[in-house]
Formats: sequence, C-alpha cells, structure tokens
Amino acid sequence: MKKFLISILIMIAYLNMNARVRLGNVELDRVSSFEISNSVLGLSNTAKVVVAKHYHFDDAKSILEQFKVGDPAVITAGYNDDLQTEFTGFISEIDSDIPLVISCEDMYPLRQNNWIKSYPAGTKLKKILTDIIPATAGITEIVCDDVTIGKYQIDNASTFAVLQDLMTNHGLYSSLDKGVLKVGLAYDFGTKSRTHEYVIGANVKKNELKYKRKEDFKIRINAVATSANGKKTKVTVGDKAKDASERSLNFIGPMSEKELKQKAEAVLSKLRFDGYTGSITGFGIPRIRAGDALRVIDRPEKDNEYRDGKYLVEKVDIDYSEAGFSRKNTLSYKIDEKT
Repeated sequence: MKKFLISILIMIAYLNMNARVRLGNVELDRVSSFEISNSVLGLSNTAKVVVAKHYHFDDAKSILEQFKVGDPAVITAGYNDDLQTEFTGFISEIDSDIPLVISCEDMYPLRQNNWIKSYPAGTKLKKILTDIIPATAGITEIVCDDVTIGKYQIDNASTFAVLQDLMTNHGLYSSLDKGVLKVGLAYDFGTKSRTHEYVIGANVKKNELKYKRKEDFKIRINAVATSANGKKTKVTVGDKAKDASERSLNFIGPMSEKELKQKAEAVLSKLRFDGYTGSITGFGIPRIRAGDALRVIDRPEKDNEYRDGKYLVEKVDIDYSEAGFSRKNTLSYKIDEKT
C-alpha cells in the first residue's frame, strides 16, 4: 500500500496544469482562474472565469469587444497539455470591473423563451420535454423515464421554469452534460454512473469526511405520489424525533399507500448507512462529475477496520487558480458495490 501511495504522489508532483477558455469565437490561453459548480440536485451547471482586463488581442480590440452575453462558452483544463472539456454553456453575465469576471450557465438558453401549452391527462414526460426544448439550446438528446405526467399546464413559462416545476412538484431532477439532458429521480442518477477512486493519503488534497453509523442518521421522509388525474397519496417514514431532518420525495403515477411506503423506505435505506458523509477534495484528475460514483479507500495502518465505500457524488466544485487545480466532491448516499 505504501508503494502505491508514493507512486501516486510522485506522478502528481510532475504534472503541469493547463487551461483554455473559449468565449464566443475567441480562445483565451491565459486565464487567471475559474470556478465550476455542478450538482445532481441543482438545476443548472455554472462557471465563473476571471481574466485580466488588459488581455491583448492581435486585432487591437479590447476584451469586452470580443464576446457578449449569450455567446457559447467552453472551458477545458488538464495537465501536461492533455486538456479535457470541463464546462460547456453560455455567457450569462459580464462584470466589467478589474479583474474581468465572466459568469456562464449551461441552461442559459432555456431561460430565454416563453411557452403557453396545455396537455391532457395521460401525457408522457418525453412529449413535454421535446416540445419545449429549443433548437438553439445545444441539446442533442433527451434521456428520461417512460413516465406519465398527466394533465399539465404551462402558462407563460420558460423551459427553465418548467424544469424547476418538474423538480419541485414532481421530484424530477434535470442534468445537462455534453448535450444530453437527463431528467429523472435524483436517487436513480448513481445507478449507472462512472466510478472513480480516491485513496486517502494519496490523491486527496483535503479530507472533510465524517464516518457515521447507520443509527446516527435521524431522517424522516415525506413521500407523495401524484396520479394522472391529480389524486395524491401521502406517507411518512423514518425517524419520528423532533430533531430529525426532513426530506420530501415526489413520485409520479397512481400508487397505494403500501407501494408508496415501499418506495420511500427504499430511499430511506440509501440515506442511512455505515459510511462517510461530507466532502473530499482531490486534484484535477480523476475527472469526477456530479452523478458519478466515487469509491473512497481508507485503510489506516493502526486500525484493522477498513472503511472503503462507494458513494454517489451529489455535487462537484471545480477550482482552477495559481493555488492549483482541484475538485471538491460532496457525497450523497452509499451505493451498493454490486452496481
């Protein structure tokens, strides 16, 4: 194990980080810093790029003449000139102070429209999504479960607002990655994800994880299932203590109380486990994204208890600056090692 840890540390020491940012038709190869945030439970991925306002171009134009709000934005980064795409989206705001800060969002075009539509009972989710995704959004594929939303009304709302409503009232979360829009239950996002590994003491920059036992989690779930005609079934499962943390779950489709309780208890079982909670920060590689799985390997020499575990990564905050290139990964539930 010691030889393995040493080899990883030596490899990281000889990596030189690089980054390029394309804003509109302009490529910047000298970026002061950038931050990227992506989350399973958030609706959009965001980025902030910081560049020097006196950035020089051969055509003598100032940097603020080179791009505008609404232009596409692509951030690539890596080590030793092996650059990979970290963010794809659009410029949403330009702060012209010094230094120059450019805010970006992947779902920006989905805010720039307005829909008035009415759907009858029995309408499929895929039908609604297909109708409201504009061609200018850069979305090439929609991946979602074959679920029935039922009677649904869109009244002067943008695509982004509709996705927000699906998240708030139907428990359907949206994730956009490389042109693929995925819409589904948050707790299904980690079932077919890529798996990465962190070895504590090797490729970890900062460890803010806390190890908990199953009995330490005080959680109460309020679950609601909505049928196509609007009828709601409600159940509550979990800890009844006043100080228990409450979570809401929304399911689509007619369900008996027994069926809904089984689904709610299945989610509750994922949220209560022997394992880690919190965040763990690594380097620019491996390239972990929200929705991926992370296997944490922790084998302290003075402790015979191995604490290895595989977890859904709920959120990733990427930071690139003079201080280094890092990924802060916030863990969600523990994933069965068989998946």
